Amino acid sequence: MFIAVVEQGSFRGAAKAIFKTQPTISNAIKKLEEEFGFPLFNRNSYRPGLTKQGEAFYQQTKRVMQSLEQLSVMGHQLGAGIEPKFTIVISGIVELSPLLKQIKPIVLSFPNTDFSISTELLSGVMERVDDNEADLAFATLYGVESKHEWKKIGQVELVNVVAPDVFPGKDVSQMEAAQLPQIVVRDTGHSGKKGNINLLEVGRRWFVNDYHTKKELTIAGLGWGRIPRHFITEELAKGLLIPVSVEGIKAISSFDLCVIRNRERSLGPIASRFWNAF
Repeated sequence: MFIAVVEQGSFRGAAKAIFKTQPTISNAIKKLEEEFGFPLFNRNSYRPGLTKQGEAFYQQTKRVMQSLEQLSVMGHQLGAGIEPKFTIVISGIVELSPLLKQIKPIVLSFPNTDFSISTELLSGVMERVDDNEADLAFATLYGVESKHEWKKIGQVELVNVVAPDVFPGKDVSQMEAAQLPQIVVRDTGHSGKKGNINLLEVGRRWFVNDYHTKKELTIAGLGWGRIPRHFITEELAKGLLIPVSVEGIKAISSFDLCVIRNRERSLGPIASRFWNAF
């Protein structure tokens, strides 16, 4: 009733809006004022205006009512089996922008679910899924086992690159490549399944936490390594980086990009929406 009086601007307007009699509303407001020990409205003018204390009380009341509405919606969602929390793990190899455009409508369809997105590398991706710390993964098939179900949603290219004039040519032996550190992204997994792909057995290595750092080190001529093409499109076009074939490592390699889940876990409504969207 209090909110109705404020928003309608009068006791009479509030009575009409919420189908109560004006005396009923007046008595309810009076009881509130007696309980709190201060006036909520200034009644010296034609239309009741909020006092300073009344304004503060109104703002807090609005916040509480909004929270109650959210709780009501959440309760109905939980009753329908909708996940209150949903976590997505994305491999650091994935181009985020197009993926986020695809998942945005789904996320917006569930405003009362807390969504989390984390980025992992190599075995760290499937480790999050296997430990029930992520509901879905967007990654390559690295670390995927028979207990996992997956759908191909695209491809990602890794380009083996180096700064110009660092190597004697675009096809080099392992011994020639070993003269410069191989830059490697660190596996974020914590289990014994950790590993890296296409590591030279000879030579030094830089270990980094992300592809952005790897790109900057490579541009600076401090090493070489494979980087997703979408990270270096501009640098390749400008000649800041060039593809290079190292003995045993192709200049360009393609990998399937997939949405992956643990088939041993049932799909909730949100997981189903994601799964069926691809």
